[in-house]
Amino acid sequence: MKLARGPRPWSVRLFSALFVGVALISLVRRLSDPVEFAFVIDRCVSLQTDFEDAGIIAASALFSVACMPVALIWFRASRIVRILIGVMAGLQLFRLPDLFLSWPYVPPVELIVTAVPLIGLILLFTPSANRWIAMKGRRESDAIA
Repeated sequence: MKLARGPRPWSVRLFSALFVGVALISLVRRLSDPVEFAFVIDRCVSLQTDFEDAGIIAASALFSVACMPVALIWFRASRIVRILIGVMAGLQLFRLPDLFLSWPYVPPVELIVTAVPLIGLILLFTPSANRWIAMKGRRESDAIA
């Protein structure tokens, strides 16, 4: 698999900036109180370790997972990213009822984190992104050769 070359379309650049920005905001928010974040994780999975360490490890792992679609689209012009972002956006839709029920008390960061996968999905299906991904990041002049 070759690396994508040439200039990226505006929609791919905006998608990458939004996703990395939200991932950084989430990382900082989670690392500001790793024990609280570990308790949130402990509700889903029973942790058998120090909560502070578990919170830091989980926050770093989630940051890495959030950066994977950006790396795949930026360096490989991968079509799989659109499916992955579609799944992420679908999972965010399940959070909407909870956000609406607790509307006045929802931090603005949560609304942004919920909206970014939906916006990213739209950005990856713009005509310029479609062409760029279809040509695997090559220029039209390179595609002829």
